[in-house]
Amino acid sequence: MSIVLMPEKVDFRISTTDLHATYTESGGVTLRVDVQTREDMPLDQYREAEFTFSTAAELRCVTLNFFELYAGQVEGIPHTEDVLHFWESNGYHPDPGFYQVVDSPILDEKKTLFDPRNRLDLKHYLVAGYDSYVEVIASSYLIEVKNKGEC
Repeated sequence: MSIVLMPEKVDFRISTTDLHATYTESGGVTLRVDVQTREDMPLDQYREAEFTFSTAAELRCVTLNFFELYAGQVEGIPHTEDVLHFWESNGYHPDPGFYQVVDSPILDEKKTLFDPRNRLDLKHYLVAGYDSYVEVIASSYLIEVKNKGEC
């Protein structure tokens, strides 16, 4: 069984060994990770990005490398020899570490529980760090990439 990931079209790549996740019933899910923008890569600098999933049905945190755990089962991520050229041409990183899981069995199984009337348009998102990953079932998200030096 293969897992099909569709990279989200974000202008950064997740480059972190730490994922900070917060879930509240009223506030949804907030994730904080380190990212590199196109500007940061040549300088080997990082900045923080905060993901907010306001309508979140489920949060799963796993302390394993996703791509090692599912080696040989992941499809959908474009492979390119010149990542920077792809990034500059398309405005997003081809393998950003943030994906939507296509035809998610987890979402199919739980959709009737979380959204029986299909009003929320739930999606299955994956945020992959180095040694851990987070899965969120949510309607949508907002991302704020902090400026360098900003707290």
